[in-house]
Amino acid sequence: MIYINGRFLTQPMTGVERYAYNICKALAELQQHFTIVCPKAPIADCYDVSGMDVVHYGFGNSHLWEQFVLPFFFIGKKDYVVLSFTGLGSILLRNKVMTVHDLSFLENPSWFSRAYYWWYKMMTPLAVRTSRHIITVSEFSKSEILRFYPFVKPSKVSVLYPAVDTRFFQSFDLQDAPQERFALTVSSLDPRKNFLRLVEAFEGIEGCKLYIVGNANRVFGGKGGKDLEKGNVKILGRVSDEELLRLYHQAECFIFPSIYEGFGLPPLEAMACGCPVLAADIPVVHEVCADAALYFDPYDVKSIHEAICHYLEHCEALKPQLREKGFSRCQRYSWEKTAKAVMEIVEKV
Repeated sequence: MIYINGRFLTQPMTGVERYAYNICKALAELQQHFTIVCPKAPIADCYDVSGMDVVHYGFGNSHLWEQFVLPFFFIGKKDYVVLSFTGLGSILLRNKVMTVHDLSFLENPSWFSRAYYWWYKMMTPLAVRTSRHIITVSEFSKSEILRFYPFVKPSKVSVLYPAVDTRFFQSFDLQDAPQERFALTVSSLDPRKNFLRLVEAFEGIEGCKLYIVGNANRVFGGKGGKDLEKGNVKILGRVSDEELLRLYHQAECFIFPSIYEGFGLPPLEAMACGCPVLAADIPVVHEVCADAALYFDPYDVKSIHEAICHYLEHCEALKPQLREKGFSRCQRYSWEKTAKAVMEIVEKV
């Protein structure tokens, strides 16, 4: 019997929640039977779980529910596996498969609050040791797991790539022209997303604004959105998927300046919508985007500035090239492929 840790259904849909939700949808479309066990808190409006078997259990809705309440659900049950797609699984459950999206908290603790850092520093290795198998989202993240946790055997870690929902994120002609020329970037306002350098790089760029989609999160250290919004930079905060789709289509380009990622889905969403991508020259972004992006040094404000200026000056020639490569690149990823890979792991464990 397959059970899925459904705590994510009670939370807003950000990157890791979207990963978990889309795998559940793909498993359902493959007619795989599974049960999602989630807290008794209401399911967030952004999730459509019609047709899925959802069980509410226990009390609370925090990490403590995941670690110490959820295990009681499995007392007396046999021949089951618990899948956690958003991160930590309960250290009290042995028949589980957990997901490690990235280990950024170990790479740079200052990016996060102390509470977040110490919780994940303590719990992640325990969860890894007590898991039957580990899912991660890129070869880069797999290498990070093996680097920080050398006790893990490479065969215990499988790379299952995220994908773009191309039924939603797709290219089409908009009737309404944008009111102003803008470049777009999308992410939580997390220090590793490198927005401070991007904002500095936009100084002196005329005729094009920078729109930043994303909210600050209390788990992150560093500056929030108010410190970023100035001059030709506009903070839009969290937007609906429909609004994000419109922004991808109207933007001159999408900029992804992050200095550390487990995968990085927004560039693929932009590509699926026909929006050219300018991205940080780091290993994981090359793994995801290959030759479908224009790269810059994310640690060098001048390099970011020059890449933006180069694109804006030569967009008539660069845009069709990057669009074509982007369409091709995002087709390499599929939630169906990922869901089938999940089932292969379940059969092994």
